[in-house]
Amino acid sequence: MGINKKLQIAIVGLGYVGLPLAVEFAKKFNVIGFDINTKRIQELDKGIDFTREVEPDELKQSNLQYSDQIATLSDCNVFIITVPTPEAYDLCKKSRSSI
Repeated sequence: MGINKKLQIAIVGLGYVGLPLAVEFAKKFNVIGFDINTKRIQELDKGIDFTREVEPDELKQSNLQYSDQIATLSDCNVFIITVPTPEAYDLCKKSRSSI
């Protein structure tokens, strides 16, 4: 059994970074794209990417699975987190800007 069959990859966060990454990984591996935004998942299921990072045809042809349910990640053994930098970082950066 090859490595491709053993890996179950979860890409957490399907924005500008996560979605293109998930689509590319899905060309070779089993991938679940996870996002907490249900509307985002519904749009992706229809082949709509508001970020315009991935073409609609590429989304429709992908073997990528989408989910907003954390339980669907239970069989994953590789997790790639692609979520925004926490706002606290931005606040800290702003507070230092006057120094």
